[in-house]
Amino acid sequence: MKISAVIVAKKESKRLPNKNMLPFGNSTILGHKILQLSKCKKIDEVVVGSNCEEILNYSDSLGARTARRPDEYCDEDNCSANSMIWNMCCLIETDVVVWAHCTNPLIKPRTYDNAVECFLTRGHNDSLLSVDILQEHIWSEESKPLNYNPWQGRHPLAKELPKMYKQNGAIFIQKHKQMKENRYFFGKKPYLFVTPEAESIDINTERDYRISKFFKIN
Repeated sequence: MKISAVIVAKKESKRLPNKNMLPFGNSTILGHKILQLSKCKKIDEVVVGSNCEEILNYSDSLGARTARRPDEYCDEDNCSANSMIWNMCCLIETDVVVWAHCTNPLIKPRTYDNAVECFLTRGHNDSLLSVDILQEHIWSEESKPLNYNPWQGRHPLAKELPKMYKQNGAIFIQKHKQMKENRYFFGKKPYLFVTPEAESIDINTERDYRISKFFKIN
């Protein structure tokens, strides 16, 4: 069975310009992720898909296999995530896809390995996605409490509330054939894999980037 880690890295990023190639540790955000995944015992190869020549050449120099993505599948304004996933799956041949966003730079190799092992041993789940536990007092945009009643006799502590789970975007695992067919990150029966809280930060803004670098150093 061949297990491939997949990273998609487009040329441009609107919220944080040149995000994938920003310095991170002794490398870049993208380079750091390639090196992380290369250390995983459960992953056979790392594939980087991009429409940027600089990113493709850089990824190749770090030992990743590369796949050139058409520009139209890298334009999030005109191309859905579903079509992007399908296109990337069309560019690779493998048995299992570990979809890894380089913007979750603190996920450790052992966490990826644990996730792969979990996916392979849970036969009743058709996929896996990484999540954070959300156990807080949640309100809607309409100023209504969603998961507790603040006017009941006793105020419920956060630890007493039912656990909810939030996708953190760090890890998605699915069989390649199924991912290509359903054009999505996970199937209809995913296993919710809780990642360590300190590892799950997602870089979307300059603030996220600064926080991630702080945790990397410390």
